[in-house]
Amino acid sequence: MLEALGLTDDEAELYVALVRSGPCRADRLPGLSRIRFGQLGSALEGLSAKGLLTRTEDAPARLIASPPEVVGEVLLLRRLNELHTARAAMGRLADEYRGSAQDGPGRASVEFTPTAAVAQRADQIQRRASKEVMIFDMPPYASAAADGTALGNSCEMDRLAAGVRYRTVYDRLAIEQDGGLERIGRYIAAGEEARATHRLPMKLLIVDREMGIVPALADGPEQPNGSALIYPSPLLDGLIGLFEQTWSAALSLDPAVDQGERREPEIDESEARLLTLLLSGMTDAVIARQLGVGRRTVLRKARGLMDRAGVATRMQLGWYAARHGWLGESG
Repeated sequence: MLEALGLTDDEAELYVALVRSGPCRADRLPGLSRIRFGQLGSALEGLSAKGLLTRTEDAPARLIASPPEVVGEVLLLRRLNELHTARAAMGRLADEYRGSAQDGPGRASVEFTPTAAVAQRADQIQRRASKEVMIFDMPPYASAAADGTALGNSCEMDRLAAGVRYRTVYDRLAIEQDGGLERIGRYIAAGEEARATHRLPMKLLIVDREMGIVPALADGPEQPNGSALIYPSPLLDGLIGLFEQTWSAALSLDPAVDQGERREPEIDESEARLLTLLLSGMTDAVIARQLGVGRRTVLRKARGLMDRAGVATRMQLGWYAARHGWLGESG
């Protein structure tokens, strides 16, 4: 922990030992920590230089740790100043980086990312998210890492735990993959808001409405597809609008979501999940595989829902479900 304040491992261990022991004679120092004798000298010098240690003038000399509440604040402020300076330097480099990729003046709104760097770039921009991440999830994926998640989803659990809101619209093909519904269920359980649609126009990831990444088309057969990093611009505004429009029309994948007032007859959680998959355009065989049941069970339950709604076709069932709030309100 103290390493974050600029201390080496040996300095941190020695300082903690001195804080816990109180004033200590120099000749007893080797017994306080696991630091090798030959490295104690450099650790003592480092602590003294940082103001974390005082050596008395009397004999034998005693070593006294500086009060953590005093010196810690000083080191923290010093570290913050260093970080602010580094951030400013990185900002200037970012301007040069973007400027080198364009012919004229001004800031480029689109930056090409090679295929090999797509997964890393998506992960990086997600980790800077502080408010919200919006995703269109559909295969093929940039990386098979972790659990085979969609573009940039490898760090989603961490960001959800940090309080970042995630809204994901899943393409039917993403749900149809082996274990697709189980994977999505883990994200929903962690706090993701998930919806499904029959077909998405593209893969998409937008972070804090300030930066997005979408697939880029190849200029020729020898150039990899890669992706385009989108900075604040009318293009990014248009992508945000596309997401919101698609989100509003998609079906919720979370049976536990607040579904508002329903008219009778109500449906339970398993029926709500089945109905969502039916209306997402999946085949009965795919639905059966995702739910871990037989195809006959899917047919029987679908028929049961149609009978309860008093309709003859699945299209009519979708209309009835929307009209009677069986799958909740979109918004």
